[in-house]
Amino acid sequence: MKNQLRSGVIISYINLAISSILPFIYTPIMLGMLGQSEYGLYSLAQSVVSYLSLLSFGFGSTIIRYIAKYRAEENKDAVEKTYGFFILLYCFLALIVIVVGIIISNNVGSIFHRGLTGNEQSKMRILVLIMTFNSALSFPVSVFSSMVTAYEKYIYRKLIDMFATVGAPIANLIALYLGYASIGMSVAATIIQFIMLPLFAGYCFKVLKLTPRFSILPKSLVKELFRFSAFIFLASLVDMLFWSTDKVILGMLTSSVAVAIYNVGGTFNSIVMQLSTSISGVLTPKITGMVVKNATKDELTELFIRIGRLQFIIIAIIVSGFTVFGRAFIKLWAGAGYVNAYWVTILTMFPLCVPLIQNTGLSIIIAQNKHQFRSIVYLIIAILNVVSTYLVVPTMGYIGAALCSCIAYLLGQGLIMNGYYHKVIGIDIPLFWKNILKLSIVPACMLVIGLIVFKFVTISNWGTFLLSVVIFSGIYAVLMYGLSFNDYEKDIFRKPILKAVRTVLQK
Repeated sequence: MKNQLRSGVIISYINLAISSILPFIYTPIMLGMLGQSEYGLYSLAQSVVSYLSLLSFGFGSTIIRYIAKYRAEENKDAVEKTYGFFILLYCFLALIVIVVGIIISNNVGSIFHRGLTGNEQSKMRILVLIMTFNSALSFPVSVFSSMVTAYEKYIYRKLIDMFATVGAPIANLIALYLGYASIGMSVAATIIQFIMLPLFAGYCFKVLKLTPRFSILPKSLVKELFRFSAFIFLASLVDMLFWSTDKVILGMLTSSVAVAIYNVGGTFNSIVMQLSTSISGVLTPKITGMVVKNATKDELTELFIRIGRLQFIIIAIIVSGFTVFGRAFIKLWAGAGYVNAYWVTILTMFPLCVPLIQNTGLSIIIAQNKHQFRSIVYLIIAILNVVSTYLVVPTMGYIGAALCSCIAYLLGQGLIMNGYYHKVIGIDIPLFWKNILKLSIVPACMLVIGLIVFKFVTISNWGTFLLSVVIFSGIYAVLMYGLSFNDYEKDIFRKPILKAVRTVLQK
């Protein structure tokens, strides 16, 4: 089992690397072949249909938790009944997804008549229908994939995930080269989903020898399952309101081109989020253990600051580097038509840094079972973001949408949650920000100097861009190491280098 877990973690990181690198290779090719309007339309359809995934109500995590629990208790009867219950439930939900998707498709004209042309509305209807079928397929796939995870078959699960990560862009490019544009891409994604269904279902039936029993579960258990999923569902809803609704509103009130530019701007934030959560995610068991053992407020503060500093060191080089080189990168990577996506990224990336360097706090409040307040706060600011975006988009377009998100992040994820961490959880937030401000001196100076230098130096090709980034990164690393790092941080960066040097010398 340890080999399964270790190999699963390794494959996860390989998959993370692939999913981070692939977009930089695949996206510019896709953008060039689709064009701005078509890409915006495709992104808009994805955002609309993504709401249908909310109908899963966060049950994926619930399946894993309860199946793993019953396995540990060696309660085979409960495993089979729960397995059968979720198969029936998810098939029913898949049918609802199809019905709702058809309704949305038939009303595309009335929803998007202000932002889309007649031809775009016709294509949007087709895209929504295809993506609806894809979403419906994902529901039974989710049941079987969750069962594979619950049985700790990490290697198989992660290999299938890797297949989807690599297969989807390849299938999309084939569709594009055959001339099928956004509709072809939607069909390709659905085919990948269709292939995954027998891969997971077959593994459950043939390898794990799982037989579902279709019987009614006790009402108390059903209530417990829904109660456990409630806040997972709430978190998913908040994500949708933040990351999908802006694009839907832009499609309703402006144009498909505005959606395309906004979507490109949001791409970079997802990369920063992945890097940040990759650090804090592995600490959840440790934090839970500390809370169970009644760790003091000082101990939690120390961990909060230590991990926050590491996250800031990584995020700061990305944010400062993007601020200096972002416009040149977008122009080289996506084309001159997407240069204004730079401002979308800047407006959303800077405030997003606050929760990203503090997501250790999320692990702490979950371990203390005090995460309900955060969920409610995030929901309120997400709703306020939607309302304000709808009001400002007609006059300010995608810049207005990004600005509303910026204010929402600062208010809810910054001001309110920092107050909660300090007053309720007992973390020394002023001390945390003193640490971050000291760490900010080097990246802030480099950001200002870089903007001044590259105001007079033009980056017109990839060679100049890469050389500039390498020089910038090298100076950042040297200055941060020499002026800002504490002994703990120096050891983290120094030990792997010394180990690699010793290995080379021994050979």
